[in-house]
Amino acid sequence: MKEYLLKPITETAAQARQTKGQKGKIAKQILLGIDAHLKGYQLCRKIDAGGLQPVQSFSLEKLLLFGYKQLGLAEKVYAVYEAGPLGYVLYRKLRELGIEAMVCAPESLEAGSKRKHNKIDASKLAGRLYNYLGGDRYALRIVRVPSPEQERLRARSRQHDQLVRSRKALGAQGRSLMLTQGYGIKGSWWRPKTFDKLRVLLPEWISQELAVWQSSLLLLDQQIAQLKTELGQSLQGPRPKGFGALSLTQLDREVFDWHRFANTRSVGCFGGLCPSEHSTGDRSKQRLGSITKVGNPRIRVLLVEMAWRLVRFQPQYQPIQKWYTALTGTNKALKKKAIVAVARRLFIDIWRIRTGRTTAQEVGLILSND
Repeated sequence: MKEYLLKPITETAAQARQTKGQKGKIAKQILLGIDAHLKGYQLCRKIDAGGLQPVQSFSLEKLLLFGYKQLGLAEKVYAVYEAGPLGYVLYRKLRELGIEAMVCAPESLEAGSKRKHNKIDASKLAGRLYNYLGGDRYALRIVRVPSPEQERLRARSRQHDQLVRSRKALGAQGRSLMLTQGYGIKGSWWRPKTFDKLRVLLPEWISQELAVWQSSLLLLDQQIAQLKTELGQSLQGPRPKGFGALSLTQLDREVFDWHRFANTRSVGCFGGLCPSEHSTGDRSKQRLGSITKVGNPRIRVLLVEMAWRLVRFQPQYQPIQKWYTALTGTNKALKKKAIVAVARRLFIDIWRIRTGRTTAQEVGLILSND
């Protein structure tokens, strides 16, 4: 980074105010809506209740310099951009400057318009930020930004699932090749014993093709096993039977802080396990639909997997008993509905256990002997 930017980045907001002085303040607050992309940033500024100013384009360095200058013009400077592939680098750099930066969940900003581009997005983010600060909590869905350490742990946990998906994709390519030649093979064909038997049956050219994939698949097997052991060993303390050390570790790293939830409703909403609703008119006629799925999809996958294991390992668990007939029946639609209901209740009970509101035994869960 250029030398003239080193001081602004390391200087705190208090130091910035002392340097510029209170006499230079022209506004109570300045709002910055930022549309962030790898090749540049579009920024729209709004001063107090004034109109949205023309959108400007910046590089990262110039954006930080511009943001630093705003600290001398207003008592408070706010900025918002959408969560995306660029992560939270911009958020942390703006916070270092003293700007009240926020990250919101990505959503459609065109609101029915047939025109959409970066400048429009930046303007609408600035407008929504103004409404949000004015008390409209529906204007933006603010994302909870993890600490660098939390982000590192979460990335390590997610890498396990990424490796599993890579192994699944390569395995499917091998099965597809064999199927084109009339060999319908199921399962893990790349495992040494299975592959040695296949070599006898398959033409030589197919075996050579598969051998290329096998080397990668065996390496993935090894990496997945090592990572699974590492994640499982990081879990401290007893756990209920059937939960799985890996699943519980991944769930903890996705949630970050279990104390972030104020009530059971917010827990269910975070997992996207609350029913959607389309009710109007008569309040007694509530119209509920399927789950919203607005929360973390990885959490839903983990919870559903854990819920299915509880059918076998924790049949005395009250939600399992309530939905046992549906879970063991033949109606697939009802079975799906039942397991989602169990997963939501399980998520709430884990939250209660993790925050010290209850214990596993009190909610009817048996601890593992491992």
